[in-house]
Amino acid sequence: MPLAENDPIDQGEIYWITLPARGGREQQGRRPCIVMSRRMVNNGNPIVVVPMTSEKRRANAYNIAIPVNEIIKDVASPSTPVDSVALCGHVFMVDKRKLEARFGKLSYNAILAVQLGLANLFDIR
Repeated sequence: MPLAENDPIDQGEIYWITLPARGGREQQGRRPCIVMSRRMVNNGNPIVVVPMTSEKRRANAYNIAIPVNEIIKDVASPSTPVDSVALCGHVFMVDKRKLEARFGKLSYNAILAVQLGLANLFDIR
């Protein structure tokens, strides 16, 4: 069931999203994405998300490696967490109604690491 515009979402929550094929090197298909906008922003629409991949070789200064023990799986999710990489270089905004099943959330330390990846990407000091 799609989320309504006023449904609360916290930073660090992970949802499945089906990303359209846009060509190039952008992520596509159904994949987990981390909500990185703040709860105040998430009360509205759209929200900011960072897609994830299990290709650990993609990790670098702004694509952040996330060990499996930093992912807190939702009890209702049938998916199994694996070591992942937050692709901060692919950050984008999405309509909240495109969020599919909730996968889980990141630990506080992992949220901070992804924030640092975004700060590095945008040269925020």
